[in-house]
Amino acid sequence: MSNAPIWLADCFRSGIPPAPVTSVCEWARENVRLVGSARSEGFDPEITPWTRDVIETAGDGLTRVATFVKPVQSGGSVAGEIALCYLIATSPSGDAQYNWKDDEKALERWDKRIEKILLACPPVKNRWPANRHKAKRGMLVMPHMNLTVQGVFSADNLDSDSIRIQINEELHAWEAGRLGKAYNRTTAFWNSYTLNISNAGTKDDQLHRAFLAGTQEHWETRCPACGVYHAMFTRAEDGGPGGLRYDADGCRRDDGSYDYNRLASTVRYEFPCCGYVVRDTPSERRALSLSSRYSQPRNPGARLSNRSWTYEAVAVDYIPFLRLIEEKHVALRAMRGGDPEPWKRYLQERESKFWDESEHRGSSRPIIISPEVVKSREGMPDRLMRVATVDKQRGEAEKGELPHYWAVICDWGRNGESLLVWEGKILTDSDLLAILKDHSVDPWLTYVDSGDATIEVYKLCARHGFNALKGNRVGTFFNSQKKKRLPYNDEKGLWEMMPTARPQYPRIKMAGGQFSNHPREPLFIMYSAHGVREILFHLQNSDHPPIIPKDVGEDFRNHMKAEERIMKANPDGAMMPHWKVPQKRRNDLFVCMCYQAMVAHMAGIVGAVDIVTPESEVEA
Repeated sequence: MSNAPIWLADCFRSGIPPAPVTSVCEWARENVRLVGSARSEGFDPEITPWTRDVIETAGDGLTRVATFVKPVQSGGSVAGEIALCYLIATSPSGDAQYNWKDDEKALERWDKRIEKILLACPPVKNRWPANRHKAKRGMLVMPHMNLTVQGVFSADNLDSDSIRIQINEELHAWEAGRLGKAYNRTTAFWNSYTLNISNAGTKDDQLHRAFLAGTQEHWETRCPACGVYHAMFTRAEDGGPGGLRYDADGCRRDDGSYDYNRLASTVRYEFPCCGYVVRDTPSERRALSLSSRYSQPRNPGARLSNRSWTYEAVAVDYIPFLRLIEEKHVALRAMRGGDPEPWKRYLQERESKFWDESEHRGSSRPIIISPEVVKSREGMPDRLMRVATVDKQRGEAEKGELPHYWAVICDWGRNGESLLVWEGKILTDSDLLAILKDHSVDPWLTYVDSGDATIEVYKLCARHGFNALKGNRVGTFFNSQKKKRLPYNDEKGLWEMMPTARPQYPRIKMAGGQFSNHPREPLFIMYSAHGVREILFHLQNSDHPPIIPKDVGEDFRNHMKAEERIMKANPDGAMMPHWKVPQKRRNDLFVCMCYQAMVAHMAGIVGAVDIVTPESEVEA
């Protein structure tokens, strides 16, 4: 025995047989019953194939830390339960911990699942202590190891004895620093094993750092058409191809909300490689799942002993695509009503995305600059309307600045898609009229802000048939569908936001009390300054964000960065969006883009009800 491996000698001394030659998954298929499972008590790795690689690390003898970032209800906890059974049954020595966020949750899991699964596993039951005093709630004292199922809310639970086997769940809810303390318990063992299982948390938290330190393997699906593997995703980055798609046309009720029974027939997954379409049926989703695998490590610098994996819920074949779309709509509706928590949970629990506070607290980011070649400035051939929005400025005389305009011209399509056609600074009325004429903008689709140089703007609108705009900080607007006023959040208290603009006066008076003699009487439109910004902000997160040509000027780029959207708590604790208006930076073109979204909103192209009313569904 002197030349035998230490672990083998330990096996003989403890009476534990050496680890089986077969894979951990095959061992679990024969020995593990998932008591209380909602799907199948018999373990079958084909039901949740994305857990197979994770489970196998419990017996590979190489992995020391494994981090599994997964969506909810996708079999992640099963990986931990099987790993625990296998390691208790085959490990020669060394204590084990199964850690949760707090003792209450840990003991609840012990009562409902862990104890029952351990007792249903014959190789584990054979190691069960005969003395009832050594088998307590959440604790086992076995000949070769002690098992403790506990919470980490108290840091004391992570002190004292060394641990060889550690399974950590719900790390997104752990207090900062707890994972590091847990790791410290395992340093005495050269053959330690730690398995971290959780849905995503917050960017740069301890779980995120653990995932980044690992191999970063992504669950990839083979395209049935061209054979290319890619990680399935719900939403394409930067408006690119692929992801979950549906057709909104003909699938809305009269109040603007979605009829999901009609929408269901249009739901599909599109592969970004070639556009191949997979319909939302169990058989098609299952076929994709069976042709999937984990990618090569995206972190080639990671140690081979430190592995990590992730995937989105859209890759889980027993979760319908339609359910994910509905959940996303509900989450976005809540966020647009001022509560970002459902959207945060959706991203973490369904898309396995780590929540980035910097993105969602304040970055206005209402516009994505197209990474493609310069889009045609000729516009959209199938546009419904071409809109010009104009911001009049008196100019700062002390700086030698003359009166001028900032203007934006956009085309709008049927489903809310839009294209920037022209943007820039205009010095004179005649130049403004020439640009509008050159781009064939109808006077009735020209909107001019009258907040500055008010009388001059009214005269301009009355003379040429343009429409005048005026912002309102309080912003209570008439909702024709509900026949009542719905105020939004202001400085005096918490209200329900209603960013719908509406005509206030059918005619604009000229100086001296004379009405315009233009064949078309201009409109005067009061708008919610907060509301129009929200419309643009959330349009950016829709299926059809504004398309901004790559050759857009620096003025436009800078103006679009001038304002910041922040989430602030109101007196009752509810989080609501607020816009921080800059004092020194120019924001004129940003404001013009807000007007564009408002006009599309008024025209029904961008759904007013979707964004505003709490009982309606939202655009994806």
